[in-house]
Amino acid sequence: MTLHIVYDHQCPRCDAFYIPYDEAVPCPNCGEIEETRFDYISRAVASLEYNMKMTGSYMPAAWWVGSLGDHILYVLFQLLDRYRKEGAKSDFATFADDVLAAYQWGEQKYMMRHIYTIALRVHTMLPREEG
Repeated sequence: MTLHIVYDHQCPRCDAFYIPYDEAVPCPNCGEIEETRFDYISRAVASLEYNMKMTGSYMPAAWWVGSLGDHILYVLFQLLDRYRKEGAKSDFATFADDVLAAYQWGEQKYMMRHIYTIALRVHTMLPREEG
């Protein structure tokens, strides 16, 4: 069992997929700022904390991607687990930027920066591991 975030959203101007997670978060493709908001950050933190508590890893044993919210969570699971194992002594922002830049984004290159900003916000809200 794990916590999913079933949420999909597309920009009304350009149809780009993204999550308007905070005030003044523009569409990462065209810059449109909508009134729509979705509390994604706190839900992502809850999912990550739950997985860590239950399994000792951010990545759950099984994961089904059924929405944009779940897809971004999957990227966060991988990124944060990798940071714990490989980069915990380095700056998270630099580590995340390097890891996400290596992904194959195709036509959704705009998602790289969007997920990066979500990852930075989520990372600051997670409890720090003692080491």
